Amino acid sequence: MSKSSKIANEIANQCKELGWTFKVERDLLRIYKEIKPNNRDDFVQADGEYYSILSLLPESRLGSIWGTDGGGVGALSAMKNGLFVMNKSGGNKHILRALEKIV
Repeated sequence: MSKSSKIANEIANQCKELGWTFKVERDLLRIYKEIKPNNRDDFVQADGEYYSILSLLPESRLGSIWGTDGGGVGALSAMKNGLFVMNKSGGNKHILRALEKIV
C-alpha cells in the first residue's frame, strides 16, 4: 500500500469513527457531520472534532481551512440547518486522489 493510500485510509477511518462523511471536490477535501439543529452540545462536539480529521491531510501547496466552525458566522448556519461542514484546500493531490477511490 502506498503512503498516499495509507493516509487516505486513516482519514476515511477517522471520519467513520467520529461520524463524519467526506467528499473530494476538485482539489478540496470537504467533511460533513449532521448535528441536531440548535443543539449547542452537538455543535461544540463537531467543532472539537473536525481538525483531528483535516490535520491528517498534509498540505502540498498554499491552502486554508474554512467552514461552519465556531470561528465565524458559518456557525449560525450549522446551528440552524443541523449540518456542520468544513473544507480544506491545499492538500496533497495524491492523497486526495486516493480518497476519491475510497468514496
